[in-house]
Amino acid sequence: MAKITIFGLAGTGKSTAGKLLAKELGYQFLSSGNMFRDKAQKLGLTLYELEELCKTNSRYDKELDAELEVFGKQNDNFVLESRLAWHFIPDSFKVKIICDLDTRITRVANRDGMTIDESRNKTAFREHAVIGRYEEYYGIKNYGDDAIFDVIVDSTHTGPLEIIQQIKNAVMLRSDAGKKL
Repeated sequence: MAKITIFGLAGTGKSTAGKLLAKELGYQFLSSGNMFRDKAQKLGLTLYELEELCKTNSRYDKELDAELEVFGKQNDNFVLESRLAWHFIPDSFKVKIICDLDTRITRVANRDGMTIDESRNKTAFREHAVIGRYEEYYGIKNYGDDAIFDVIVDSTHTGPLEIIQQIKNAVMLRSDAGKKL
């Protein structure tokens, strides 16, 4: 049994890799980004409007974080992509996916149907918005510190299938030749 958490900034491919990995392992997949987008939609807001609201109202962040923490305590055999899942599910296998900035910006622009400039501005806004909140709420100053993670995978020139193979190999090494999978 395994709990796998995937960290990555926007456009790194964490959702794509997470979905494929979960499917291959027969695990459940969750995305805090999708949960946050769903919350924005229910409130009649855009994702960026909800990010702005969260600067002054911690309720929505803390509700989502509490859901992730409870889920991690009550479940096994899942892949969860979230910037802070490693914090709320400390017994998880922690994956970090990195990617160069220009590639990330292009991926976000293509995914969200916006120009490169819009993508660059909105991605910078979202990433900057969370830094202060994570420190204020949880005392986390560097939420992407490499030392936190069990494996780091670069997706800049690596496709999703190779990424999930690297993750599976790292999980197997850690879990005594794959007994947990």
